[in-house]
Amino acid sequence: MTTANSLEQISDSMRIPTLSASVERIRAVLAKPDVEMTEVVAAFQTDPPLAAKVLKIANSVSYGRQSKTTSLQSAIPALGLRTLSMIVLRAGVLAAYENTPDCEQFSLKDLWKHSTLTAQVSENLARRCRRRKSDMSPQDYYTCGLLHDIGKIVLYDNLGEQYLEVLSAARTGAEGLEAEETRLLGMNHADAGSVAAVLWRLPEPIPGVIRCHHKAAAWGDMADTVKIIACADEIANAVAAAGSNDPKAVLAQVHTRPLGIGEAELLQVIADTIAGLATLEF
Repeated sequence: MTTANSLEQISDSMRIPTLSASVERIRAVLAKPDVEMTEVVAAFQTDPPLAAKVLKIANSVSYGRQSKTTSLQSAIPALGLRTLSMIVLRAGVLAAYENTPDCEQFSLKDLWKHSTLTAQVSENLARRCRRRKSDMSPQDYYTCGLLHDIGKIVLYDNLGEQYLEVLSAARTGAEGLEAEETRLLGMNHADAGSVAAVLWRLPEPIPGVIRCHHKAAAWGDMADTVKIIACADEIANAVAAAGSNDPKAVLAQVHTRPLGIGEAELLQVIADTIAGLATLEF
């Protein structure tokens, strides 16, 4: 069970990178109440790689444009402030860990692929589920899905070989990764991820969802929110591991059921996920 002491231990002992000045500057603009679109456009114009990402996403099939745009002035209003915030955060986190080395036992490429897939499934589920009026937006669920395993990178980046030994113990043990992390390190990746989310100024309940994504029942009345991320995590794992394109075969491996979504809709989410796997960008 997470305690205040374990979260404080992570804050004190783990190095978690801050996001770049450019990313933080654009996030500050996007967070302004009643911000003018001209100011948003000007902010993105100071960061050409992020501006190019915005244009690419605005021109993607997901946004159904009849004709392509090369103008930030038209792309930015089409995406909206929440989606723009999601794009900027994702780019900032990826850049923060771009120099973390891959190794055979820990592939950042595979982790980012899984995280991006989980994010997309989380957003898809959130749009279909019966959610509370005060609940997060579908884009917030995307953020939770994207960052649900960020704590694994935090632990690997700080502990290196020691964390690889924990991963090896978890593969051969019966308790699962989170339990092995807690037993061997006194902390786990879900807690580390929630601390990173707080450092990056993500509002509650996002850090809490990340902290509880393996134990939805532990969060009382927020359990149904966490179940969306847990279900998305299971779908992403099952789709990536499946040797079949049959949604029913994938669904048989998914055990978490979010509130207010039936089997037919889950099968459609899985079918969407299978269809999008080949073109997944991360």
